[in-house]
Amino acid sequence: MAQKGTNKHGDDERLARYREAISQVGDGFFVLNAELRLTEVNAPLCRMFGYAETDLLGCNPLDFVSTASRPLMREMMERIATTDQRRVHYEGLRADGTTFPILVRSITHRDRGGAVEGSVGFVTDLSEIVRAEKAIATSQQELAAILDNMQDTYYRTSADGRLLRASKSLQRLVGYTESEVVGRDVVGFYFDPGDRARFLQAMTEGNGSVAHFECRLRHRDGREVWVSTNAHFLYDGNGNTIGVEGTARDITDLQHAREELRLAAQVFSAASEAIVVVDPALNVVSINPAFGELLGVRADEAIGERLHAFVLNENGRAGEREIRNALKARGQWSGEVWCRRRNGSGFPCWLSLSTVRDREGQIAHCVAILSDITERKAAQARFEFLAHHDPLTLLPNRLLLRERVEQSIARAARSDAALAVLFLDLDEFKRVNDTFGHQTGDAVLREIGRRLLRCVRNTDTVCRYGGDEFVIALTELNDTSYLPEIAHKVRHDVQLPIRLQAGEVSLKCSVGTALYPLDGRDYDTLMARADAAMYSTKRRAGEESLAAAQDEG
Repeated sequence: MAQKGTNKHGDDERLARYREAISQVGDGFFVLNAELRLTEVNAPLCRMFGYAETDLLGCNPLDFVSTASRPLMREMMERIATTDQRRVHYEGLRADGTTFPILVRSITHRDRGGAVEGSVGFVTDLSEIVRAEKAIATSQQELAAILDNMQDTYYRTSADGRLLRASKSLQRLVGYTESEVVGRDVVGFYFDPGDRARFLQAMTEGNGSVAHFECRLRHRDGREVWVSTNAHFLYDGNGNTIGVEGTARDITDLQHAREELRLAAQVFSAASEAIVVVDPALNVVSINPAFGELLGVRADEAIGERLHAFVLNENGRAGEREIRNALKARGQWSGEVWCRRRNGSGFPCWLSLSTVRDREGQIAHCVAILSDITERKAAQARFEFLAHHDPLTLLPNRLLLRERVEQSIARAARSDAALAVLFLDLDEFKRVNDTFGHQTGDAVLREIGRRLLRCVRNTDTVCRYGGDEFVIALTELNDTSYLPEIAHKVRHDVQLPIRLQAGEVSLKCSVGTALYPLDGRDYDTLMARADAAMYSTKRRAGEESLAAAQDEG
């Protein structure tokens, strides 16, 4: 009996230690009797469900799961006798009515004869695990959504270059869906298969990663697609390479833009015309070599300077404002300007300015093209001169004479001044041509023109009217009494001998005069009266010469 008592005491001690250990574990502990009533619970189980120990003891476990979980728990409780170990997920029901996920692991408890005495088990609160799983699932979904919807295409390959994963944007990039290409060797997607080897070499040289590696892929429709990829090697726990992970971005448009920029830069540099890029404030941003050569300035000297340090508008500051307003309103301006070199010399240019706007429509830059028009201006001046002057004597022609006389008439009408027109005809000029030739005749006409210019003021006009006829317009005459004296001087100077290489020539002239407003108030009337007076003078001179010859006979 003493031995039996000793064993009982030892069992009690072991049971006490057992119960103390059970009370310290994090999971809930319970014991069910044969009637499936709770006969023992630990503190963690009470805290888990929000009940006191006395509230749980003697209760049926079905009272502590949700309505949805009760059928399953009832089934498991019925299987206690037939299934020794059970592991089931339920939805627990707390004292405050809230539910939470739990895992119940239980075993059937039998006596030494094998009869079922009840069930013993542990309850684990899965709330944190479920929340973590949901967070992971959400993160994975978000990551997948990001990968599938981002502009770049995500990809992952095996160590031997087989495609394992690709985002949905792969179809936009090369025209294939992920399911169509998974498992294929990525070398087949390169436009130039050699780019794959260069890519891997760049990865190796970059210590296992590469950034902005550019190459061409082949689209499903056969065209080339330029991509820029960032990638790195994937390693296992032993440091062995198990694949490549990276992103690829379509830069085809960028590549085309680069090519266009390269061509534009070549055109900019090689253009024969001077080109300068300025900012909206017309400060120089860039110049091409032709601009530097034209204006004798280096790029570093020009950049930052104002455009008007080299290009001057005839209206000065007002002209600069005019250009700014035109650029703002129409986006362009063109006109003649005066360019100034660094050494101070200047020359005429034609300036064409055009704006370059940003995406918001604001002026970002202006492109100016300068063309040296020195020769054109000279040619234009020569053309205009010839259009209004006699090419032989370089005196004003009929067109310019009319213009000047009509302007003088308008001024004379306002100021009550007089205007005189002298019509001259060289006598017997045909004899000069017949005797000495037309070349000598031309020289005589040029000399007559020079003599007539010396007879009048700078404000007067001497015109070669045609053939051997000249017209002198004396403008703004305040005293017409000097008119006979001027006509006499003209006749005198014309008949002075002209010494030429071919010999000496002497000529006379007939002069007819018309006075505004006495003889006419318009150009045509004055010219007709002067012409008539000249012929009258020539006729009288002829009659006098004939009479003198008869007297001598």
